[in-house]
Formats: sequence, structure tokens, C-alpha cells
Amino acid sequence: MSLKQKNIALLIGIVILLWAGYLLSFSNTFELKNQYLGLKKEQELFTNISQKLIRLKQQNAYYDSILRSKQISTESSFQNNLLKTITSLADTTAIKVVNFNNPHTFKTDNALINTFSFTLKGSFSKITQLIYQLEQHYKLGKVISVNFEKKKNYRRNSYFLECTILLQQVQQE
Repeated sequence: MSLKQKNIALLIGIVILLWAGYLLSFSNTFELKNQYLGLKKEQELFTNISQKLIRLKQQNAYYDSILRSKQISTESSFQNNLLKTITSLADTTAIKVVNFNNPHTFKTDNALINTFSFTLKGSFSKITQLIYQLEQHYKLGKVISVNFEKKKNYRRNSYFLECTILLQQVQQE
């Protein structure tokens, strides 16, 4: 063997030894170090958990007191209950809730009138059943306007029915 071949064999041997050393010891060390750092971060999260829990309970009590001072129910609002009722009825009757807008509020001398606007998509009979249930069975308010509109889906070349409903709720002050 010539000197050049011996040097090449030496370099190849060193590369093979480094690769074997990495596989046998260094890779395990790096993996264990990563696990150690992950466990250390988890430990830091759990060390202050009781203090964080106390602080969160104090914040919750503070926010509840603000809501009580503004006379807002902490359980749920009428708008939330209305949306839950509409979506549950829509799920049972194959109707889609397309839009649910913020209520329009009008204040008179002795009453507060909230008008809720929402849009449904589905068949005529199913939508009328939903309106009937909202007004008669659930008694959530008075339906003051129902606007049916036939629209076209140009991508599918089909027609569908959309209905915009205005529901009014009167609160005495």
C-alpha cells in the first residue's frame, strides 16, 4: 500500500469511528438532554400552579363582580339562549343558520326593545316549522318580520331558499 492509500484508509476509518461513536453514545446523550430540558420546563410550570390557581380565582371573582354591578347575568344571556335554541332546532330539521347578527336595541320610556336578526337556509316547510316552534313553544319573543328570498348558486346551477327573521323581545324597566 502506498502512503496515499494509507491516508485515505485512515480518514475512512476515522469517519466510521465517529459515526459509530455518535450512534452508540452521543445520540443517546443528546436525546436524554432533550428529555431533561422538557421535564425541567414541565417542572417550572407545576411549581407555581397553586399561586396561578389562586390568582385565577381572584380574577374570576373580580370579573363576576363587574358583571353583577352592570346587572349582566353571569350564567348566560338571552342572545346566547336564543342562538342555542335556533341551532338545536336547525340541527333537528336540516336547516342551516347562515347569519346571526347583533341585536338592535331601542329604549322607550318604560321598556327596552331588543330586535334579533338571523338568517336561515333550508326548505320552506322546515323554516316555517322552526318559526312556529320559536314563537309558540319556546316563547322567546314575537316574530315581527319574515322575509323569504330565493337565491341561485351559480357554481352548482341550483336554487335555494334563504329566510331572514326578525324576532323582538320586550323587557320592562
